[in-house]
Amino acid sequence: MRKISMFLLFMIGVGSFLQAQTGANDLNIEGHHSTQSPPGNVLSSSHAISVSGTVTEAAGAGMPGVNVIEKGTTNGTVTDSEGKFSLTVADQSSTLVFSFIGYVTQEIVVDGKTVIDVRLEADVATLNEVVVVGYAEQKRESLTGAISTISTKEIQTTTHTSLAQKLQGKLAAVNIRQNSGQPGDFNSSINIRGFGEPIYVIDGIRREGGNEFQRLNPNDIESITVLKDASAAIYGLGASNGVILITTKKGSGRPTFNYSVVAGAMTPTDMPKMANAAQYVQMYNDAQLFRPGGQPYLPKEEIQKYIDGAPGYESTDWYDLTMKKYATQIQHNLSASGGNDFMRYFIGLGYVNEQGLLKSEDMGYKRYNIRANVTMNLAKNLEGQFLVAGRFDERWEPGENFFNIFKGTRVTLPIEKPYANNTPGFYAPVLSTQNPLALSERDLTGYGEGMTRNLQSSFSLQYKVPFVKGLSLKGVASYDANNYQGKSLFKPYNLYTYDENESNPYVPVPQRLGTGNLGNYNSNNNAVTLQGYINYDNNFFGKHHVNAVFVVEQNQWNDRWSNLTRYYAGFYTKDQIRFADRQRMENDGLENQSASLSYIGRLNYDFKGKYLLELAGRYMGSYAYGPSNRWGFHPVASVGWRVTGEKFMERFAFISNLKLRSSYGMVGSGGGIPFQFVPGYVIGSGGSYEFADGTLTTGVGAPPIVNENLSWITSKQFDLGYDVGLFDDKIVFEFDWYNRKLEGIPTRRNVSLPNTFGSELPEENINSQLTRGIEFTLTYKNRFDELTYSVSGNFNYARTKNLHVERGGFLNSWDRYRNGQADRWNDIEWGYTYTGQFQNEEELLYAPMQNGDQGNIRKELPGDFRYKDLNNDGVIDGQDEAPIFYDGTPKIHFGLNVNAAWKGFDLNILLQGAAKYTLYFSEVYAELFAFRGNTPAYFYDRWHKADPYDPDSEWVKGEWPASRTVETVGRMYAESSKWRKDASYLRIKSVELGYTLRHSFISKVGIQSLRLYVSGFNLHTFADSFVKPFDPEKLEGSGGNRAGFTYPVIKSYNVGLNLSF
Repeated sequence: MRKISMFLLFMIGVGSFLQAQTGANDLNIEGHHSTQSPPGNVLSSSHAISVSGTVTEAAGAGMPGVNVIEKGTTNGTVTDSEGKFSLTVADQSSTLVFSFIGYVTQEIVVDGKTVIDVRLEADVATLNEVVVVGYAEQKRESLTGAISTISTKEIQTTTHTSLAQKLQGKLAAVNIRQNSGQPGDFNSSINIRGFGEPIYVIDGIRREGGNEFQRLNPNDIESITVLKDASAAIYGLGASNGVILITTKKGSGRPTFNYSVVAGAMTPTDMPKMANAAQYVQMYNDAQLFRPGGQPYLPKEEIQKYIDGAPGYESTDWYDLTMKKYATQIQHNLSASGGNDFMRYFIGLGYVNEQGLLKSEDMGYKRYNIRANVTMNLAKNLEGQFLVAGRFDERWEPGENFFNIFKGTRVTLPIEKPYANNTPGFYAPVLSTQNPLALSERDLTGYGEGMTRNLQSSFSLQYKVPFVKGLSLKGVASYDANNYQGKSLFKPYNLYTYDENESNPYVPVPQRLGTGNLGNYNSNNNAVTLQGYINYDNNFFGKHHVNAVFVVEQNQWNDRWSNLTRYYAGFYTKDQIRFADRQRMENDGLENQSASLSYIGRLNYDFKGKYLLELAGRYMGSYAYGPSNRWGFHPVASVGWRVTGEKFMERFAFISNLKLRSSYGMVGSGGGIPFQFVPGYVIGSGGSYEFADGTLTTGVGAPPIVNENLSWITSKQFDLGYDVGLFDDKIVFEFDWYNRKLEGIPTRRNVSLPNTFGSELPEENINSQLTRGIEFTLTYKNRFDELTYSVSGNFNYARTKNLHVERGGFLNSWDRYRNGQADRWNDIEWGYTYTGQFQNEEELLYAPMQNGDQGNIRKELPGDFRYKDLNNDGVIDGQDEAPIFYDGTPKIHFGLNVNAAWKGFDLNILLQGAAKYTLYFSEVYAELFAFRGNTPAYFYDRWHKADPYDPDSEWVKGEWPASRTVETVGRMYAESSKWRKDASYLRIKSVELGYTLRHSFISKVGIQSLRLYVSGFNLHTFADSFVKPFDPEKLEGSGGNRAGFTYPVIKSYNVGLNLSF
């Protein structure tokens, strides 16, 4: 950290010195004369002038709350309720800057005037905003693709350590889902339009993986652009899922320092409750009595003691013993930026510390970020840019996977005690074998640690050719490196029973005998990117605007990893590889190199800014395919018509913007196992041979069948959209309909091969699928007196259909109906149609057999679930299943963002949600006494006998069937609407309330801006009452959206400060 701090101070000092020197010497670059403004407030000068005036809007009404600042200083004021202002400035050469949200900023030189009246125009001018696109920048008005942008100010309205979570719900069709709240677990799933995970480009360089994207320091980001349609084709391999472009901050103007801090408390959004001791013994007693020839679990008198909570019969809350109610987080950020005609710089430092919910305090995450972006005018027409960013983060947790720790809080019986003889430190064995209190202790059971060092750097030179107007050349060299070091100790340990008859009454019970181990994992990855640009931008005859870019790009990736594990021979020695058992070890590792070469072209043309055309393409080579299919060309074309540029639109003055646009392109995606065109034996195939001495010797696999024709997956994408602005863009509506067809998805042909064939068929480009959807964004912004506000909603709906799915022939019509996938939506799950509960023995007597070909060998009881006999054969079996559920992936995503500002106060509210998907309940949450353990509290509302010990007593109705052990429940757990629930939800994602102190007050102590705020994240969720405790957003496991086992999703309450000086 000391080196980082020294570097930061050095860069700030250099920037300030150079700025002072160029200002003092009136440095002239490219014919632009720059005179440094006097620092600070210089109103004591004898040349000071008092200026007053009125600021009005287009209709002539006075505008309150407009910022009036003397440029280059902290001297300023705000207009009053009638739009009037008065300000004393340094001299007649001073410049006043008038700014207000939603209006075009104006700069006016005083030039001896004492009265200055200003009329601000509404900012339809977002049309002139420059947007970063593929290998270039464009004005928003000339965009023809489906592109969304978000600024740093909009990103920062949500408080979270993950950049993905700060974006969730804010951009249409950018679908983000949080899968865990564990510190350092940056595993939010990100997909665009339901296509899949996009690729990420940071400052023009492709950086792999959403994990790295989510770890970026949000305070370093200037803007994010999302390419959602075929315009992404220019980025080549993998871009069919879209591209996220991140632009980091660059400095300009007077030196500015910014410091921010936010601290918060985190707690689970919700948590399903498990049965307490009284509930458990009653339910388990029922289950034993309902078994054939069953006997009670406990006498009635002892069960009553659990109900009364008598001494020795108290309930154990394993979750409360293991987990805290709140964990803490804190984030610090410090940045410096500035610049002049010679150099511009931005330097940022960030620190994050996030604690976990374990009471043992053995879980947490820390991150350190540094970024330095420097741009210099090295000579006339020559600009150099150096961008470097570093990150160091570390994560720690107990040696036992949190999944098992948390599962222990679910299944461990509430009638069991955590300690032998209630003596802390002597952890007791439990029936489930997962004492969560013991498993969460690092000193007892071991640890898992991971450290990452990441470097991202690039250097570029751009030369504006002086003898060809609009022509420039640019070269970029980038080097990225990432090192991860992991260490895990799975430590043997003891639990204890208590026997007062022993000399030492605490009798050890060894755990993990023979399985205790120590592992070291190390990986190194680096990437080199070289780019050469030719850019041309010119306007001919004031009507024809042409922008063209040609790029040659070369990428090279190198990966290396190794893993070493040694086991302990019965007892733990030391957490060093050398001291573990050498007789039993596992070693593995691999190196991999890959490279690509691409030729990229882009041409934009517009006539009078009304008729827009874009042509682009990428010619790319991949090492993965044979010589005849190694290269692929992926073109895209898009057109647009700015209807509001036409004369006939003048009669519709309320329409400030209307643009129609469409795009079509073919985007390439890699697929299939690489090198299938190479004949040869396969090394490391897992094959081995046991020789006479009993040792296993690893060999090589037989050569697979060669396929020289395997090639790219082709994504054919079509988009049709329009943008509408009304009443000076107070209302903005953006709509897109899109269609993506994937062709050539690799798979193997499903044909029977003889056992003597000796190999398997190669992959071929066979399968295909289609995704269709719509998205829109609707925004309204306005001002009332000193109140400014905006409301923006976004929506996306998409589904994917399988067109062709390779498979063998069907056995019969039922097989085709049940298992066919071609020409069907891929998001449907099958299950039984739930029709209610059996109300009495008579209904059971005449009902279809509930256990399929097993008949009624398991006795059904009143209260059991009943299902529809779809084929009326009198038997409930697999042929009564139907495609009646959505799967666990949402088809609809939506968000609503509300902003308001009034007299220094600002408020942001973000609502976010998803719909048309299900949450699947299994194991502990759907099976009574699973793993011989506890069961959820909701099962207590069950059918049961009024007197469990009297089989002839009346039934008492409940929501769930009578309690029974797993082997006696019949078809109770069959997949139906009882176990697969609609998971649609609406969440108050974030709320932030801030107050910015008046400049006239804080400027006296040299502060330019000071903002205080409070915020909340994941504050409340509206969802099905059964689903809500599991948090419907979280995706767990495979084979569907399963619930309730991983680290809970977190809500937080935060307080923060932003300070500029």
